[in-house]
Amino acid sequence: MRIIALLAFVLASFQLSAQSKKQIKEYKIKSCTETTVLFTDGKESATFKSAFMSFDKEGNTTEEIQYNQDGSVKRRETAKYAGKNKTEEVVDSRGDKDVDGAKTNYRKTTYKYNANGDKTEETDYDAAGNVVKRTTYAYTKSGDKQFEVIYDGSGKLVKKFVYGYDNKGLRISKSTYGPGEVLIKMVKFTYGY
Repeated sequence: MRIIALLAFVLASFQLSAQSKKQIKEYKIKSCTETTVLFTDGKESATFKSAFMSFDKEGNTTEEIQYNQDGSVKRRETAKYAGKNKTEEVVDSRGDKDVDGAKTNYRKTTYKYNANGDKTEETDYDAAGNVVKRTTYAYTKSGDKQFEVIYDGSGKLVKKFVYGYDNKGLRISKSTYGPGEVLIKMVKFTYGY
């Protein structure tokens, strides 16, 4: 029965996300409620609200809530937009039990973008508001990603990716560095014409 419920949820979620941002904006859709109907032996056995999504006037998803069959919240995700910048907050309760009761996972992520719409920073926070991880991005004059640097919550370098391009703007290398900027791996790309 759980497999049927999961399958119904996945299929319904896919259909929800199939509504393009353009359609949501064009038709001025403010929200969408997803209802799941479960069947046992070919007969309807349960019906429940499985998800709810709300949108802003630009068609951005501002809230998505997924529900368990009993009506409790399984996962809640909110997003706030300020121009091209975005803040995303996720509370995920999957029903897994800890020693102290229900396990709840929390994540808040903020995004910053440059004037071209390229992501320049992504910061993850824990429930107390502490930075857990920060990733910065830098771009070439032509807009190709040049660097991606990942720091832990204390600001220490975890990993750095450096991208190389040929004179046509095609990516030809991706170098991975670890702490101390020690080269760990290099991937090279070649193209056939």
